[in-house]
Formats: sequence, structure tokens, C-alpha cells
Amino acid sequence: MRKNIKYLFTLITIFTLMAFQDSDILCNANDLKLKAKNILEPYKYDSSELTNIIYRNKETLKEVEVPMFIGEKYRIIFELEALPKEIEVQIYNKDKESKNRKLLFSSKELAADKKEFQFEISKVRHVFIDYVIPPAETGSYSGCAVFMVGYK
Repeated sequence: MRKNIKYLFTLITIFTLMAFQDSDILCNANDLKLKAKNILEPYKYDSSELTNIIYRNKETLKEVEVPMFIGEKYRIIFELEALPKEIEVQIYNKDKESKNRKLLFSSKELAADKKEFQFEISKVRHVFIDYVIPPAETGSYSGCAVFMVGYK
């Protein structure tokens, strides 16, 4: 009986580790951040965030707030190569609940196959990054996006 429990526990552990290993291959945060950091120069690194993107049966929106200091000039780098399907990135001056928010940037204006891009901004307290996630063709799947912020 004791051998069976040990054997079962070992199998569960192996399968769990294999599941996490597959997602790390697709979404390697360190590699994505390293690529973004290379584009960031000559700006100094401030922060970065890995965002899990889940494609569902309908279009969804995921919003991330980025606080900033008014006196600085910022560069925001996006690395989207770990996404299985293209998304649109929008940057606004206010959150999605605000009525008078202004679109500052949209990746829709860029080439469709572009997986990394940058945006520069100054004189703001914070920006709101909206990921517009298109519907999945079949089922549900996921990927990740990285953005990195640097200041001058």
C-alpha cells in the first residue's frame, strides 16, 4: 500500500512539472525581458510586467495601469512574440471607466506582423495599457506579453 502511494505521488509530481515546463517554453519571461531591455537603451530601466493573455470565445480587454513621474521622459517597450495570435495594444491617459480618456497610441497603426515596438511619452502621471484580445478560433489558448518601462 505504501509503495502504491509513493508511486502515485511520484507520477503526479512528474506530470505537474512537465505541465509547467511546457508553458515556460512558450512564455519565457527572462528571454522576453532581455529582448525588451536591449531596445530600451539609452533609457534607464524602471519596471516591467509579464501579462498572461488568454484567448476566449469572444473579444476581451485586459487593462494594466503604469504609474509615472511627471518630470520624466519615458519609453515603453512591448515584446509580443510569445503570443499565438496577434493582439492590439492601446495606451490611454485614463482608465477604461473614464469618459474623457484619450488614445495616446495604438499598435493597430503598425505592421500586422510586428512583435515588438516602442512608445515614448512624457508629462503624465500614469498611463493605462489596454490589451485588446481577439476571440479564439477554437477552444481557448494563452500566451504572454511583456512591457518594459524606462526613463531618461
